[in-house]
Amino acid sequence: MRYVFCCEGHGLFEVNQSMLSEHKANCLTCGAECQRVYLPTIWRWGDKLFREDGSYREDKDYECLKG
Repeated sequence: MRYVFCCEGHGLFEVNQSMLSEHKANCLTCGAECQRVYLPTIWRWGDKLFREDGSYREDKDYECLKG
């Protein structure tokens, strides 16, 4: 699974880890120990929640939901 971590100096990044892991990660840039960030499921599954103009994305914006 992909988990999101936050480095105080470099922001958010994602790491693939087993569900049974301790969910610890170091920043990919500076190597600092980082805190796991808990995000809404829709953000992780559907990529970003907002469009570039700042408005919320809708079902039609996601490839997997297009009919």
